Amino acid sequence: MKEQPIRIGVIGLGNRGRHFAVEWNRLPACRVTACCERDGAVLESARSAIGNHAIAYYDDMDRMLAEADLDAVVVATEERHHRECGVAVLRAGKHLFLEKPMAQTVEDCDALIRAWEPTNVVFMVGLELRYCSLCQAMKEILDRGDIGEVKIAYAVDNVSVGGDYYFHGPRRRRDRTVSLLLEKGVHTIDLMNWFVGSTPVRVYSETGLDVFGGDAPNDLTCPECPQRDTCPYSVGGPGVELDYGGVRLREAGCVYAREIDVDDNAVTLIRYAGGAKLMYCECHFAPDYNRHFTLIGTKGRMTGFYNNEQDFRIDLAYRHTSKSEVIFPPRREGSHGGGDAAIAEQFLSLVAGGRRACPGVLGARNAAAVAIAADQSSRTGRPETIPPYEEKSGVEYPP
Repeated sequence: MKEQPIRIGVIGLGNRGRHFAVEWNRLPACRVTACCERDGAVLESARSAIGNHAIAYYDDMDRMLAEADLDAVVVATEERHHRECGVAVLRAGKHLFLEKPMAQTVEDCDALIRAWEPTNVVFMVGLELRYCSLCQAMKEILDRGDIGEVKIAYAVDNVSVGGDYYFHGPRRRRDRTVSLLLEKGVHTIDLMNWFVGSTPVRVYSETGLDVFGGDAPNDLTCPECPQRDTCPYSVGGPGVELDYGGVRLREAGCVYAREIDVDDNAVTLIRYAGGAKLMYCECHFAPDYNRHFTLIGTKGRMTGFYNNEQDFRIDLAYRHTSKSEVIFPPRREGSHGGGDAAIAEQFLSLVAGGRRACPGVLGARNAAAVAIAADQSSRTGRPETIPPYEEKSGVEYPP
């Protein structure tokens, strides 16, 4: 007898929530049967974009969890609502896929894990870059010990689209986003923690707001601006636009508005329990959009290059020899180097298997904790200690 598709609900119907509702509904293993968004205008816009297709729409999360016949729920709300929504899903006994970053405080991250511990469900956080072919290949090389024990590492996030993605709308304010180290950088921080293979314990960070923000009125939009024809960050106005094979809602606030207080660059130092050290640089006004990863171990060095076009490359050099290697990991279908599809596949496979699991959740917690501590350090001017998660005896927490 054919197995029934896993029934999925989606909470939060902004850009990422719409992505889940559309893309997951195309997967043979599941069906999106319910969506929830409490902003009425966003809900109606999403209903029009996603379509009905036997999907029930709600403006109340508790009512959806009580009425809809669901196996699992994707939470793609703003990060400030992740704890509230994630805990509600877990307490309802549903499998949880929580969009990154895990939460905006360490306490909220820990509360989510605590809410999962007594359940029998799957809990994953959407750090899909772990699942792209480049990062999988780099992890395999590290796990084989090819470059030895990692002692020094550095990573760079060049974000040419920072102005368009973050400074035209509400995410340019700390009361909504906290920091772009958390909103954007958590991807690379998680990867580097994973690659280094040790728990981060201390952070020091210098940040700046050096390009965006200024004296423009907070309500000024690009279509109304007298510099709209010459400003490099001008957009045509609010609306919907194509974005790497999908669509996203476009916002049109001025990137030089007075209210902007989210930093547009950061240099962060991270110390690990095993003694390794990492330097992470994030820039939202770079001319290109890519990531660079370098790890130096006791036997050699590995450098990885990532971009959305999947021009993936790994360069290896070894100590005491002229030997070197260049590896080109395969391209995969889908966004984030195939990571979006691969992480969905693992989540749905675990749900179908019926076994409690939380792969990557402790790593997601530690990545968020690094970003949160880095932001605090940039405000205090001091190194900040990262509190460890107190693991419960007898519970498996894959890193």
